Amino acid sequence: MQVDRAWDELATAEGIARRATWDISGKILGDDAAVVPDPGAALTICADALVQGIHFDLGYWTPAQIGAKAVTVNVSDLAAMAAQPLWVLSTIAAPKHFDVDRLLEGLEARAASYGARLIGGDLTRSETVVISVTAIGTQLLPPLRRSGALPGDAVFVTGPLGLASAALARLSAAMPIDERTRLALLDPNARLDEGFAASRAGARAAIDISDGFALDLHRLANASEVGFEITNLPVAEGATTQDALGGGEDFELLFTAPDPSRVAEEFAKLGIKPPLMIGTVLADREHRTLAGEALDPIGYRH
Repeated sequence: MQVDRAWDELATAEGIARRATWDISGKILGDDAAVVPDPGAALTICADALVQGIHFDLGYWTPAQIGAKAVTVNVSDLAAMAAQPLWVLSTIAAPKHFDVDRLLEGLEARAASYGARLIGGDLTRSETVVISVTAIGTQLLPPLRRSGALPGDAVFVTGPLGLASAALARLSAAMPIDERTRLALLDPNARLDEGFAASRAGARAAIDISDGFALDLHRLANASEVGFEITNLPVAEGATTQDALGGGEDFELLFTAPDPSRVAEEFAKLGIKPPLMIGTVLADREHRTLAGEALDPIGYRH
């Protein structure tokens, strides 16, 4: 998206400082780094980058949506660990006429929706738009690692899959698209509460579905050295089986837990939709099937 006025590095950096950096007493700072209070628990830290032409198209996304998505993809990783987001930092590279301020507004608002604050970042000139976010959270609940699944665990997913992939296909082909489908791609949300509920329910392993259900399921199985038997694939209305298997960008959580009734109870306590039980973890790491057929690790590979 083009704007009439080119951004100015000093003015935009000052805008970031106004939005962002504070010390323990809450005073606004303009220093070389942010000073943040010790949350009294282990910190969980992740980083991810979005690149124009790979992760977003300026013909579809607004600058505010790009900023929001950059936060969401990171908070989704924290959600998969059952961590509470606290702070985000952002590095932005953009052409002079890109509306960086609108991007920052989207970033700041989405971070606040997850209970986090923007505490700093960097800005540089580039021919294309690149935004990298580092998210820092506190680990108040037992962390959900990819390597914890055990034979006999039930496999869950927090919602139907494939709608973001279906949206991209329709937008790319200039086909009609409804608002629900469009926003699945352009304005996704991390499953933060679902991660908390899964941890409280005794979940043993989790991963967020960003690169495709099949690929991310294999990643979890590889880390845990187990197999799986998936009996049903929850395909979102308007999506295809291929979208659900390998499309990615769903940001649903995939997790395993030993007690399905406890999972249902913990999700109900938070007033959120129960996850879908879709299969079982197996001891034989070579046995990896969907509806009795071998499931290949299809999905987006960087």
